[in-house]
Amino acid sequence: MNHLSAPDLLLSLRQSLSLALIISVVLMGTYVVFEPSITHSQVSSTLVSDQFTISQTITSEITFAATAANVTMSASIPGITGGVANGSTQVRILTNDAAGYTMTISASGTPAMQGNTQGGSIPDYTPATAGIPDYVHSVAANNAEFAYTVSASTTGDLALKFRDSGSACNTGSSDTGGFASCWYGLSSTATSTITRSSWTAVSGSTSTIFFRTLVNSNPNPTIPEDIYVATTTLTATVN
Repeated sequence: MNHLSAPDLLLSLRQSLSLALIISVVLMGTYVVFEPSITHSQVSSTLVSDQFTISQTITSEITFAATAANVTMSASIPGITGGVANGSTQVRILTNDAAGYTMTISASGTPAMQGNTQGGSIPDYTPATAGIPDYVHSVAANNAEFAYTVSASTTGDLALKFRDSGSACNTGSSDTGGFASCWYGLSSTATSTITRSSWTAVSGSTSTIFFRTLVNSNPNPTIPEDIYVATTTLTATVN
C-alpha cells in the first residue's frame, strides 16, 4: 500500500476541490439553461402598467332656488264701476337632471278667486278657444274674470301654449312677455307652464307669472264686497 507524502496529499486535495468546483459550475449553468423561469422570477422589466377605472354615480335633483312670493294685486277694484288690477311673482328652479323638468300651476278651487267671508267668487278667465290662451286679454261686457300668463328667462323653456307668433298663442317661438299676451284661466287641474329639456345653470331657470283681475262695470252676477284669494300651487318635476 502506497502512502502519499504530505505535499502530494495536499496537491491531490487541491485537484479534487478544483474538479468539484468545476462540476458544480457546470451543473449550475445547465440548470439555468433548462430552468430560466427560476432564475428570472425576481427580474423586473423596465416598464409595467396596470389600468383600472373608478365609477361614481351622481343622481338627479330639483329644487326651488327661489320660491314664489305671495301676490297683492296692484289696486282695489270698485265692485260696480269696475276696474283692472295687476300682479306678478317670480320663481327660480335649479336642477341637474339631464332631461330637464316640467313645472305646472294649479288652483285649490274653482273658480280660483274665492271670497274670504261673503261666499262670492271671481270667475276664471275663459279664452276664446278652449285650451289655448288668448293673445289679447279680453273680458266681455258686464263680466269679471281673473287671468294669468307666464314668461320665462329662456323662451324655449315655456310650455308651447304660452309661446306666441306675435299674433296668436300656442304657436311660434316668441315670448312677448309681461302683461302683453297669452292669457289663460287658473284651474284645479294642473297646467304646464315650463317644459325645459336640459339641466339648468347654477343660476337656475327663472319664470314669471303675471296675474290680472278685470271687472267690467255692472258685473253680472254681482261680486260681493270682500277680499278674494286664489291659493295656487307650483309643482316642478324632473322629466
